[in-house]
Amino acid sequence: MKTSLSGTTIPRLTAFFNWLIRRSFRDLGIKDAEVADYISLLLANFARTENLYRIRDFQGRRLETAVEMLLEANLSWYSEQWDREKEIRKHIGDYILFMAGIFREWIEKQSYLDLYLEEGRKAYQTVSQYHKAFYRPGSRLYSELSKNFEFYVGALYYMKKTFFKDHGEGDPFLDFDHQLRGLG
Repeated sequence: MKTSLSGTTIPRLTAFFNWLIRRSFRDLGIKDAEVADYISLLLANFARTENLYRIRDFQGRRLETAVEMLLEANLSWYSEQWDREKEIRKHIGDYILFMAGIFREWIEKQSYLDLYLEEGRKAYQTVSQYHKAFYRPGSRLYSELSKNFEFYVGALYYMKKTFFKDHGEGDPFLDFDHQLRGLG
């Protein structure tokens, strides 16, 4: 896999998610291997909670919501910390892609879905523009993730509904965590 994410991933788990994503993409007619690899790595990376919540504010406090992360990205922009802003916006796109795809029911129940879809798209668009402006590789990947953000969220949701058991009205985070424990 060419694209890397911050954090620690588990190779066996990454391979497992790669198989699931490619199978789901094939079912849905998606042919972008780079996006499939990126999302597989993202899923394996976020299987570890410390990677899902790795963004910290300037005081070192862990940020746990998309809104907190958006505020921190704006603070970084205003204080002209462009690399930090880009890192946070990338994480926002990743976080929202993951949450809206895997925990869609919870996001809908909170009435966050429309906000999440818009902010995730904008986050990846900003990262793409940053990569393009500073001649860094990855602009095409993040542009694609932005342009078809809702589609990739839907592909993740399709993967979850197709390959993971639904335990009803329980805690979706615990159910997903329980199913992943045997894979790592």
